[in-house]
Amino acid sequence: MFSQALLVLVAFTANSPEAKVTTKNVPQLETEVGDISGYYTCKGTEVGGKTYNGVAVITRKGDIYIVQWVIGSGSTFTGIGIRQGNTFSASWALSNERGLVRGINVYRVKLAGGNPRLTGRWASMPGNGVLQSETLTFLKALDDGEE
Repeated sequence: MFSQALLVLVAFTANSPEAKVTTKNVPQLETEVGDISGYYTCKGTEVGGKTYNGVAVITRKGDIYIVQWVIGSGSTFTGIGIRQGNTFSASWALSNERGLVRGINVYRVKLAGGNPRLTGRWASMPGNGVLQSETLTFLKALDDGEE
């Protein structure tokens, strides 16, 4: 009985002259960015607000991507990434004096000035359990022999 009354109320309200259709809270579809392969500047923030800079290279290999980062004074590490729509995720590993550090980055892919820009968060293990931030800004496409 309640569901019938609710249906009548909804039908009455929808047909009233005061009923307005609004798209204020309706999410808009994003245009999917094409191939994200290329060279990027890398800027991020670590624990305590310490910032870092570097370069990242994203190379597509079939359905996956290989990501290589060179951060700061030369820390180099490689990861494997997958993409679903405008979300790009990459896992990575880095050997250092503490042992093997593993991590994951998750980015939102958007267009900025006609080129891809990846803005996201990352975390590592071992780590402090706090998400860090990183942005990859497109520099240039890969040369033909690099893909």
